[in-house]
Amino acid sequence: MERRARFKVLYGAHAPAVKGYILRRAEPSLADDLLAEVFIVAWRRLDEVPADPLPWLLGVARRVLATQRRGERRRRALRDRLAENSAAPPAIQAGPDTARLRGALERLGESDRELLLLIAWEELSPSQVAAVLGVKPGTVRVRLHRARRRLAEALAREREQPTRCTSLPMEASP
Repeated sequence: MERRARFKVLYGAHAPAVKGYILRRAEPSLADDLLAEVFIVAWRRLDEVPADPLPWLLGVARRVLATQRRGERRRRALRDRLAENSAAPPAIQAGPDTARLRGALERLGESDRELLLLIAWEELSPSQVAAVLGVKPGTVRVRLHRARRRLAEALAREREQPTRCTSLPMEASP
């Protein structure tokens, strides 16, 4: 199949899933630009795309999001330095169960949260998550077991002392 046709098939089959992944992790206003960046990488590395491309594409999306977040942190730090007193972000308005879950997820480390969200939101298998994260499937299973345990502990703490959750997007819930 010609390169352009292969790319069209890849994009048509996987762009909605990749965009959903991005929307659950970034502001909706950034989703199209981030999606474009993911598929620019896919175009450039089209010969490296594996037979099961979704986990690979989600891995690319994960790295694109990380780059975007680093840039945003730098911009935010600069704004904070320029304006000594910046306003705190508003609290997320959600039902009690959703708020507790979001609070518990916020208490987790980034790697635990990402692993749990890849399983819950993206509905990936541990083998697919392994491809996204660039680790072995056995490693994912061990990390998943530990992350679930830490999530249960965080939920218990959240019942005792709720967290004001501000970093997770509101658009989707697991």
